[in-house]
Amino acid sequence: MTDHSSSATEESQARAMRSPGRRALRYLQPAPRLAAVLVLALATAIWGASFVVAKGLVDDYDPMSVLVLRFAIGTAALWALRPGAVRSLAPTDRRHAGVIGLLLGVAQVPHYFGVRESSASAAAFLIGTYVIATPIFDRLLYGVRTSRTAAAGAVLALCGMGLFASGGTVSALGLILCLSAAILYAVQISTVGAWVPPSNIWGFTTVTVAAITVALAPPAIVRGLEVPTSPPDWLRLLYLALVAGVAGVAMQAWAQRRIAATQAAVILVMEPVWAAGLAVLFTTETLDAQLMIGGAVLLVANLVVALGSRRGAQPAGGRRTWS
Repeated sequence: MTDHSSSATEESQARAMRSPGRRALRYLQPAPRLAAVLVLALATAIWGASFVVAKGLVDDYDPMSVLVLRFAIGTAALWALRPGAVRSLAPTDRRHAGVIGLLLGVAQVPHYFGVRESSASAAAFLIGTYVIATPIFDRLLYGVRTSRTAAAGAVLALCGMGLFASGGTVSALGLILCLSAAILYAVQISTVGAWVPPSNIWGFTTVTVAAITVALAPPAIVRGLEVPTSPPDWLRLLYLALVAGVAGVAMQAWAQRRIAATQAAVILVMEPVWAAGLAVLFTTETLDAQLMIGGAVLLVANLVVALGSRRGAQPAGGRRTWS
């Protein structure tokens, strides 16, 4: 005898898999979602470490040159290892990957110039406001309702960033640039979760990294492209390209297939904390009470997200909601 309830459930899931945007996410089990939290946290730590690695490079070469070279190298490596991956992507997925890459690449420009117009702490806080902007864009663009758990994590993260980066100064131009970068990052984070395909992450990452390179090439060329000249500098650049660039982008894409964009934003906002902590460990920088308290609040926000990821998500009114 046919189980009509089971058949209806299977058909509902099949329709969700065929629908655009975040197809199968609402049906993922808690364990894969928790694994995604850990993978994204690792990617965030890698990006935090990249600040320490990149410091010597950006002291000697223009940062825009370092950025465009790292993503160009990453694109070349991905293409050389699996040239057929991009061809096997569906045309829609290629377009989506290109848009995501352009968003991330364009965001680097106001980020870079905004930091020049602000103190490091003020820029970190202003750019970190994407943690609050992400759920807004997630709702406006994709109809995703943020749960109380995720919203609490986002508010805690913003408070932590305020404590972590308090006491800075910023010009009017720096304020506009940093907030512009925050908005672009928020749209990019929300869009990654909506558009990453269920398979062929390699091809998707290749197109994304190539689009980042395209976005960064004009300002780098206008400023004058500077190429490293010593073997140690090339080793640092290769790390930034292959680990912080390619691996980090792929890990974010994989993780955001499994967790909400708001949760991802809370995890990603830990990047300056990782950077500061590793700088204390491996350089002459020191740790003060302000950094410790702000970092502790951000850690609590991440724990809220991790605990929330263990609870299943249920569809509501035809739209996805996250716990």
